[in-house]
Amino acid sequence: MATILCVDDEPTQLMLLRLALTRAGHQVLEAADGQKGIQMAIEHKPAVIIMDLMMPGIDGATAIERIKANNTTKSIPILVLSAYIKGDQAKRALDAGAEELISKSLILTDLIDRVNNYASSLA
Repeated sequence: MATILCVDDEPTQLMLLRLALTRAGHQVLEAADGQKGIQMAIEHKPAVIIMDLMMPGIDGATAIERIKANNTTKSIPILVLSAYIKGDQAKRALDAGAEELISKSLILTDLIDRVNNYASSLA
């Protein structure tokens, strides 16, 4: 189906996303921090990016700002998957251009449905 870039500093979260998205037929790319996520977005131009907010180094909101500021990647939908979907970081992520804030407590099948909707709207 589509290439999805998952950016999260928690290896367990990346593994869960990889398993769920792969089962749904997607190709999954992984980045463990915001800087690597920015680089991979530019290099691979994924259909959708799933971004955590709280990461060491470049946080998710800053990574979103940089991805959306780049002409090559500015149209890629970014879904924020975070335990912190309220507060300053969440507001910064939306202001930077994230399409949606999704709680990490969301059931993975619901996340897959949202990813599929964004990926298919670009096809």
